[in-house]
Amino acid sequence: MSPEIRRRRRSRGFRRLQRQVRRFARSHPRRTVAIGVGAVVVVALGWSLWVVSGAARDLREVDDQARLMRDALVQGDAAGARDALRAYQAAADSADDTTHGLTWSVFGAVPLLGDDARGVATAAEVLAAVGRDGLTPVVDAADQVTADSFQPVQHTFPLDRIAALEEPAARSEKAFDTASRRLAVVDSAGFVGPIRTAFDGLRDLVDDARGTLQSTYRASRLIPRLLGRGEARNYLLVLQNNAESRSSGGLPGSLSLIHARDGKVDIVRQVDMAELGATPGHPVLPLSTEEEQLFGEILGTVGVDATLTPDIPRASELIRARWEQVEGQRLDGVLYVDPVVVSYLLAAIGEVPVPGYAPVNAANVVGRVENEIYALTPGTQAQSDYQEAVAKAVFDVFSDGRGDSADLIRGLVTGVEEGRVRMHFFAEDAQREIAGTSIAGEFVDRTDGPPLVGIYVNDAGPTKMQYYLRQRATLYSRSCAGGRQQLGVTLSFTNATPPLADELPDAITGEFFPGNRTDPGQQLLVVYVSAPVGGAVEEVTVDGQDTGNPTVTTYAGREVATIGVLLDPGQSRKVDVQLRTAKGDEADPRLEMSPGAAPGTSNATASSACHTR
Repeated sequence: MSPEIRRRRRSRGFRRLQRQVRRFARSHPRRTVAIGVGAVVVVALGWSLWVVSGAARDLREVDDQARLMRDALVQGDAAGARDALRAYQAAADSADDTTHGLTWSVFGAVPLLGDDARGVATAAEVLAAVGRDGLTPVVDAADQVTADSFQPVQHTFPLDRIAALEEPAARSEKAFDTASRRLAVVDSAGFVGPIRTAFDGLRDLVDDARGTLQSTYRASRLIPRLLGRGEARNYLLVLQNNAESRSSGGLPGSLSLIHARDGKVDIVRQVDMAELGATPGHPVLPLSTEEEQLFGEILGTVGVDATLTPDIPRASELIRARWEQVEGQRLDGVLYVDPVVVSYLLAAIGEVPVPGYAPVNAANVVGRVENEIYALTPGTQAQSDYQEAVAKAVFDVFSDGRGDSADLIRGLVTGVEEGRVRMHFFAEDAQREIAGTSIAGEFVDRTDGPPLVGIYVNDAGPTKMQYYLRQRATLYSRSCAGGRQQLGVTLSFTNATPPLADELPDAITGEFFPGNRTDPGQQLLVVYVSAPVGGAVEEVTVDGQDTGNPTVTTYAGREVATIGVLLDPGQSRKVDVQLRTAKGDEADPRLEMSPGAAPGTSNATASSACHTR
């Protein structure tokens, strides 16, 4: 049969069907209308499902390309990042167009599902704007530089390349700031589960990216000046020893004076904090009544106790005053690290030779600096000499540009998150750049952030026994009434001292150290627990036993409870603290705890009981 004959028969068949339909419609008008409406509904439903599936497909593609772009940027693959950006922008623009058409507007008017549709539309709009205004400057900058191009060479950092990031980082940060504000006004509590999870995840990712870009912007603007462009600078690098706990993380032991000029950095002097001496009865700076009540006069009279305060700016002022009084050099800032973050850096650098000693690597540096040197070498001078040698050896290979840049940055970021990297600048304009960030380590009377609960651990020995301490804390919001949260913190401490603890050397147990109140192998801790600003500490129990009214003082607008914990070898103790926030403080609470000798952290944000999840 020819195609023409088939066409004619189809045409005759179609005309015959039309006549039958018209006759049916005249004799059954209501049923005809119902069928017609049903057909329209089926077509509309099919169209709606197609639109929804198309938007979902585009949003999944946005997520995939964002991950590819991130990986390419980390690897320094500028071409790959640009290809991923183009694909991201195409998918994001498609999703934005789809979720702002007529069909999606109808979805937005449907009861129960309307807020979900509007939420997805907002997400698509934000993702498109971020791809256009936020990610483009980052990828453009990647065309000019790679991660390795920021590495120092022969102790000299490339200041021009670092400064070149300021403008694109500022533009990108502005776009992410706008996106964050746009997402913040959307209440996702009523969204269906998967959409709420995705929306809240997007909000967190945008906020994290904004924070990273803020840090990049600040760093690119600040680092050239801090590294001596235009004027030489002096910084004190403090290696904190976690084996003897302090609120900031560890006893400030080895001190290295870093001189910076036009990007070139060198360690020019090293001393032990103990060499700076003590001034009994004469604090190096006047102490406030709150400081004397909480920490005692030793905060200002004994150099190694300057970090009893968790406030890094105050500890830095005390350390600077003592350094300038004894050593004479002017200081522009103080940098704090500990052996654990050094191990994170060595994971990227590899094994480092230490002149006169065995090499150190990521696996052994903490044990050697915080424990083995005390077991093998009885003299305090020899112990200090070793810790200073390790600090200089690692600093030298780092400032020579050795190691994978991306891994080094990740190690430093982890150190900041765990409270192991802190800094303070004495120039007010420089300090303003980092104020309010984690790296500043401020303990201040401020209510513009989340309600903060602090756990600060101190050795009351004094010993080097906290190398064997295992500590953990968990924060939770128990209830919410009248806009005030009831918070709970559970602390666990374990003395993981090895068998035959009484045979440990005196340099570790502190057995014959003046003022020591412990038997060999014991650990005596003084734990400070701070409530959020305007809140209160209400109850403390140790191993389930009520301790009565806890000793509570006020420091920087916060109630602080002082708790003593004695641990025999192998013993674990559990401490529970009940607190409350100030009225109206309904945000997700945040926990910060002194970092210990073991990697990891208890720092975390809990879900507020004032929010419906």
